[in-house]
Formats: sequence, C-alpha cells, structure tokens
Amino acid sequence: MSNKHIIIPKKVYSNKKGYETLIETVCSILDMKNGESCILDFSEVKWIDANLLSIIGAAIEKRQNECRIKYRSNSINQKQADLWGRNGFGKYFNLSENKRYDTTVDYKVFGKTQAKDFGEYIDENLLTKSGLPEISSALKRTMSNNIQEIFGNAPLHGECEKVISCGQYFHKKRELIFTIADCGNTIKENVERFFSHINAKSPPHGIAWAVVEDNSTKEIVNGKSGGKGLALLKEFISLNGGEIHICSGKEIWKYKNNDEKVDTISSNFPGTIVTIKIRMDDKKSYSLTSEVTDWDDLF
Repeated sequence: MSNKHIIIPKKVYSNKKGYETLIETVCSILDMKNGESCILDFSEVKWIDANLLSIIGAAIEKRQNECRIKYRSNSINQKQADLWGRNGFGKYFNLSENKRYDTTVDYKVFGKTQAKDFGEYIDENLLTKSGLPEISSALKRTMSNNIQEIFGNAPLHGECEKVISCGQYFHKKRELIFTIADCGNTIKENVERFFSHINAKSPPHGIAWAVVEDNSTKEIVNGKSGGKGLALLKEFISLNGGEIHICSGKEIWKYKNNDEKVDTISSNFPGTIVTIKIRMDDKKSYSLTSEVTDWDDLF
C-alpha cells in the first residue's frame, strides 16, 4: 500500500485563512482509513505560529494508533526544528529537546482525566508568565478555573480522549498566544443534540449560543449547569485588547474589543479549537471587585 503524501502549508498564521488552510491539511490525516500510511512533508514550511501546532498534534494523536504516520526525512528546516525541539512538539520527529526559552509555551498532550495537570500547565506557562499585565491572585485563580472549564468541556461535550495545547510569546508583537485543540464532537453537533432533547429549534450558530454566559448543554447539578468558562475571560480579554478565536465544524467565532463576529470556514474541523491572545504591553491592573471568586466584574 502506497504512502499518502501530505504537504504541510508554507505559512500558517492564527487567522481565518490560517485555520482554513491547516484544517484542510490535517483532515487528510483524520480521513485516513485504518491501516493506511502517510508521510508528512514539511519541506515547504517557512512559518507556522507555534500555538497552531496543537491542531496538527490533535490529528496525529487521534490517528497514530490506527494509522502509520511518518515524516519526510530532513524536511524540517533548522529554524522550525529548533523551535519544536524547545517546545516539545519535536518528540514526534525525534528532534532533541533543547533548552526552553521565555518565547515558548510547552506543547502538551492531556488525557481526559488529567484536569489537575492541565491546571498546573496553565498556571506555570501562562498566568505566571513574566511580562503579563498586573493581575491579582484571586483573579488569576478564577481565570485558571475558567480555562480549565474549557479543557473540561472537551471530553465532556466533545467525547474525545485527548486535549492538546501549545503556545508562543511573540516579543515584537508583545503578545502571548496559545491554542487548545481536540478532535471530538463539534460544538454545533452538541448544541443541536441538546435542543433536540428539549424539543426546541436549534440556534443557527452553535458557537455563538455556547459562548453566552449560562448557556450550556451540561446537565444541571445543584442548580448549576456550567457555561461560565468564557464569561470572565471574555471581559478580561476585551479590556486587555486581546482576542479569542473558536473554530468548530465549519463555524468560526472571533471576540475582540467587546465585539463578536460569527463566520463560516471552507474547511470542516471535527472537533474544537480555542485560541486566546493576550497583549503583554497592557499597563492596566486587574482584580475582582471582591476577593470572592464568584464571577464578579473586573475593574
């Protein structure tokens, strides 16, 4: 049986075009039949935003047990090899792990029972990052819990086995960006299933509905149903001037400057991608209106 030849795109950035291009590529991995082989060819790659490696990794982790995934020898240029060796993505290609620098946010694969490990990862790699805007300890704990809820939604709603995260600090842009990806059910699938169960018409855009505070497909327990994961995080990102992107299925949702945009993408991603950008040149200080971390407003 011949190897499927998959060429990784030349340049991929964290924008709509970048998501479409990379999703179309990784679907070549995800659509392989059990027992098939493929060769990943990185010879044309000039740049891939490091946070987006989590999307490639999600596809590899999803299919590596059913398919044989190899890569073209010597196709990874030295610049990318150095970066992937530093952040841990290079483990797939036997690239030596180099000394970490403050530009990298580690590439990590988490099983669905590793919520505690994921929380420690968020705290160590993001919320204690040197150069972050001044954030109170109480707010950091709440933000950490928010991001962990996003992680928890993947195995709960998406019915996936693994969640992959990676990021990078861009010195020139003064921007910290990281992406969480999984290959499970799409948000639209979960929302449609939820509305079907309650015999109601499903909203036209699943992501736009799911990101509204208190909207959740979780079962209500003790009067709580979830839906909090992005609420306070959205408020911080808006004040900070950062961005949040969510891709799932053929939907893409973008949040910036307190403005939400919903669009469709040409590629269909069988899972969910969440990207968070934080501006590091933000001189404002952030805290909760109360030290009680109960979804208080920021000031």
